[in-house]
Amino acid sequence: MRKKEGILLCLVILIIVLGLTGRYSNILGIVQQNTDDSGDFSGSKVISEVVVPAASAAEASELEKQVDYEQLQSLSYEQAYGYGLLNEEEKKIYVEILGVLETMAEDVVLSSNDVDQIVKIHEYVCADNPELFWVKGYQVQPYEMAGKTVQVEYSGIYTMKEGEKENYQKALDKVTDEWLTEIAQCSEEYDKVKKAYDLIILNTEYDAEASESQNILSVFLNGKSVCQGYAEAFQYLLKHSGVQSILVSGTASNGTETQPHAWNLVSIGGNYYQFDVTWGEPNYQVSPDTADKVKWDISYKYFGITDEEMYHNHTVETSMPLPECNSTEYNYYVKEGYYYETLDKRQLKLQFMEAEESGTGVAHMRCANSLLYEEMVGYLIKDSKVFYIIKDCTEIQYSLDEDLMCISIFWEL
Repeated sequence: MRKKEGILLCLVILIIVLGLTGRYSNILGIVQQNTDDSGDFSGSKVISEVVVPAASAAEASELEKQVDYEQLQSLSYEQAYGYGLLNEEEKKIYVEILGVLETMAEDVVLSSNDVDQIVKIHEYVCADNPELFWVKGYQVQPYEMAGKTVQVEYSGIYTMKEGEKENYQKALDKVTDEWLTEIAQCSEEYDKVKKAYDLIILNTEYDAEASESQNILSVFLNGKSVCQGYAEAFQYLLKHSGVQSILVSGTASNGTETQPHAWNLVSIGGNYYQFDVTWGEPNYQVSPDTADKVKWDISYKYFGITDEEMYHNHTVETSMPLPECNSTEYNYYVKEGYYYETLDKRQLKLQFMEAEESGTGVAHMRCANSLLYEEMVGYLIKDSKVFYIIKDCTEIQYSLDEDLMCISIFWEL
């Protein structure tokens, strides 16, 4: 009898101790969201702490929700790059987080109690799924018992209500279906990528004040965006065309300043290549005082380049490991036959004739080395030999890039 009384006394003491020191308590709130665009590059993300009232064990239990996996049947994530980097346990959490965001849920208890792990996987989910245009960020709410995290709730931070999301989705599908139909007419991966690249640039204007600029709506519905919108729209078109691509966040320097930026890695023919769609935008290259004076075409200088070439002025800040980009096979200039290893006058003549026959009046060239670049600039521009190549032409406009050794020449037909 005394033994039972002793056991009961110990249980009472244990309950009192847990009630005083071991109850569930919120120890940290983490919010991640996109910042507003403050410069010409945009696309940055921040993490900040928030204070959330403590919750008891009973309250925490009542908040627990289960992910509806049936809602995920229409989402393609198994072939995504970020998803493929994870182990089986992490993939389960990936699917849970994706389910929360897709269904616009809040306060969902995840199967992981590791906040750092959840933060990492959230980044992977967002990097793989540009479709989540209604997601602004997330909030993680861990609970502790006796100094150990025993439960983590995850919530998405959304920019709209469910009904609004559905209306935007219908409008988005109407536009993207047309674009994807055009891309589908291309049989080769390279051609699909180029068509998606061209469609975005031709139908979008770079505007630092654009609304919804941090997601695909800015490109597909508004026709105005910044780098985050360009990069996500490019990824969206490629993903739905069967081409794997990766969204990359970091910084870029335009020669005078360095600011947050976003761009893509794209897989073509089994190798990855660097792409910056924003820097292919014609009006991104033109200052307001010369916009009406200069004829500009889509720039392909950052179409399918290597790590060495991209990281000359781009810096990665994405925590997700990235594949190497060291192939030149599907670089625009190499693939199109505009890459010069010598001053080949016959090749130049054929290229300019091709431009005239196609009605574009544009010739893009890239040189294999700096000596050839200087020789080419001297021959075509300084010595005015371009006028011997182009028929009945008295005026040209040109763009030079010494770093990438690219030359672009424009003329009226």
